[in-house]
Amino acid sequence: MPKRFADAYDHLRSYLGLVDDATPEPGPGDDDEHRAVLEVLVATMLVDGTVREGEFDEIERIGRERGWNSQTFSFTQGLGAAVAAARDARDADPSMAALLRSARQRITTPEVRTQIVEACRTVATSDGETAPTEATWLHEVAKAFNG
Repeated sequence: MPKRFADAYDHLRSYLGLVDDATPEPGPGDDDEHRAVLEVLVATMLVDGTVREGEFDEIERIGRERGWNSQTFSFTQGLGAAVAAARDARDADPSMAALLRSARQRITTPEVRTQIVEACRTVATSDGETAPTEATWLHEVAKAFNG
């Protein structure tokens, strides 16, 4: 938990301009794209019906390492809304096809579209196993973003 607090604190400092950041300021579409990425990663975590702390940690690490956090969007702060969106999508349709369709429309950057498949694979295997439901979901994610 202290790591999450530190990440949120760093995000707040950056947002307030207290950190010198050389990265360009994201446009409004970037935040929606990053929200969509987070929703797909959270859906990957939820699809097998078992949520582990390591999966949360992996999602946060991915956001940080891939540069999907910005001055106006943080994976840590967006996690609650993403969990709610993924749960609502799963309750409406266990395949979460609508969530995946929405994410496919919102994730438009070619590099991010390529990275999302591997990021989902990383989250799915972070607990040391891949359940059949996760394998099916990963197949659907790959179809949505690779072909």
